[in-house]
Amino acid sequence: MLDGRPISSISWLALVIATFLTASPVWSQQVREAGTVATLDFAIAETLFEIQDLSVAMGSVSNYQSWTEYDSLPPNLVDIGSNPQPNKELLSTLDLDTILIPLQYAYLKDDLSDIAPVAPLSPYNTSPSSGWEKMLVFTEELGAHTEKTRAVNQLIADADDRMERLRDTAKTLPQPLLLVQFLDTRHVRVYGRNSLPGIVLEQLGLRNAWDGPSSRWGISTIGIGELFNMEAHFVVVDTSHLPSRRTTQEKVMASALWGQLPSVQAGNTTLLDADFWVFGAIPSAMRFADSLIDALKDE
Repeated sequence: MLDGRPISSISWLALVIATFLTASPVWSQQVREAGTVATLDFAIAETLFEIQDLSVAMGSVSNYQSWTEYDSLPPNLVDIGSNPQPNKELLSTLDLDTILIPLQYAYLKDDLSDIAPVAPLSPYNTSPSSGWEKMLVFTEELGAHTEKTRAVNQLIADADDRMERLRDTAKTLPQPLLLVQFLDTRHVRVYGRNSLPGIVLEQLGLRNAWDGPSSRWGISTIGIGELFNMEAHFVVVDTSHLPSRRTTQEKVMASALWGQLPSVQAGNTTLLDADFWVFGAIPSAMRFADSLIDALKDE
């Protein structure tokens, strides 16, 4: 009885649950509905997409979609404008837990901190660790900031398992590989060891033909003529789905200069669909690994 009145079984159950929640703040916190996580970086965003029941706000959504042709974005995704200049008015209306930004946008931290806690994160930093280790640490840090440690640990475990399975197939592929992307009719971008493609090649046990200097992102720009000295199987990152890049790619691949390269004349070239973000994190790394294995197996 409560205050002299009988308690029904349903009321009694509700009373027990309410008492349990009050006395168990840890459990109560676990069932709290999380707020939105905002980001100004594609590597962060695509990792957040892999976490269930997480509301995400992201900058430059159309740019990410156009590059990766990715059509599985969360249905409740909020577009907050361009990455360098996010819509602060819109951000201020969201129930934000945190704003995660890349290192190159660190200058925005003070300004955005008035809206929500801000943290800079990037798998492409100056740490002496290997590229894959930096990617794992980045993912773990993201899990800590979003209180989704279990989910990101599962993402890491799944990625390690898939890489392990792909290594056996990779042993049969041509080596070394040179990852190439056309910039204009005279220059190409090549991907070094600490780039996303370079990191994946190392994980798969494949040799990267480019051992020259590269930026923090693992990229270098060289003249197409320098490819005459490269003895490698060329993997061309296909950007023909981007209107701004299609014409350049078509002109280069139809040019006499490209056709005279020894690797091209020998047929040692593969066109690779760019269904991944070249400066991405584990999700893009796995899409690149799958696409690379499939494309070279077909060859």
